[in-house]
Amino acid sequence: MEEYKEYKHNPPHFFRSSSKYFITGAIYKKKYFLFTDEAKVRVFQSFNKGFNSLGWTLEDWVILHNHYHIMVSAPDNAETLSAIMRDIHKFTALWIKKNINESKDAEKIWWNYWDTFITFEKSYYTRLNYILFNPIKHGLVEKAEDWKFGSYYYRYRKEEEYLMKLKKNYPYDKVKVRDDF
Repeated sequence: MEEYKEYKHNPPHFFRSSSKYFITGAIYKKKYFLFTDEAKVRVFQSFNKGFNSLGWTLEDWVILHNHYHIMVSAPDNAETLSAIMRDIHKFTALWIKKNINESKDAEKIWWNYWDTFITFEKSYYTRLNYILFNPIKHGLVEKAEDWKFGSYYYRYRKEEEYLMKLKKNYPYDKVKVRDDF
């Protein structure tokens, strides 16, 4: 099943069942509302709950201080993506407003999210590497395996050789991704 939807105040979305999606979400005005470990854990828990509840699979992820990148796999009904993202942003925003002092006076928490429907294998692996090595891009760690708020931290311990091969074969530094956070 495929459907293309345009929205008045949001980017358009293409929904296709049983497909891969690369998603980026950002905090409004680039504020560091996800600076604490607890905030990052809360966002990750929301990803798991939101995607699992409607049959999606969270494959890879990274959560930084003011944005995230995730790779998910859609079920038969990909149109549920908008509802999942709305709920994740809604419930994490409520938690952030309650628990992160710097956010108390913020007019809003989340800015938006952008999804890319993945159509080619090379695009998939390049964006996967982009997720895995994003903490290095933002200067948070020197080695991706040291950033515990991403799937690379866990995968590296089991799949080091495979991940090094992916890094070599699908360089992430040429991909055009909105990531000026």
